[in-house]
Amino acid sequence: MQTRSQFFVLPALLLCLLALTGCENYAERTHPSWVAPTPGIVHDDSSIYARIMQTIQTDPDLRGVNVEVKVQDGNVTLTGKVSNENQMTKINMHTWMAEGVKKVDNQIAMK
Repeated sequence: MQTRSQFFVLPALLLCLLALTGCENYAERTHPSWVAPTPGIVHDDSSIYARIMQTIQTDPDLRGVNVEVKVQDGNVTLTGKVSNENQMTKINMHTWMAEGVKKVDNQIAMK
């Protein structure tokens, strides 16, 4: 009878040993959608302001425009006056193209 119980115990032990060796750290195999994304580039307000002003000041169609740019937490407010709709459109376009801009509140008026 003792040999018969050994016959069942030995395979059970081997099965347990095999099951335990198959355990692994599943954190290494986590699906990418379950992992928080790494933070991207953070743009501070002063660098956003500098990018917008640089593009406005170097655009030949916008020379002499009196526009004020305010940036707070990536949200840009544009105020001032321009001569025509083309200038207004270009200023809006340059603002949206600046990296880090989240929202543009265009309050520019035409003269």
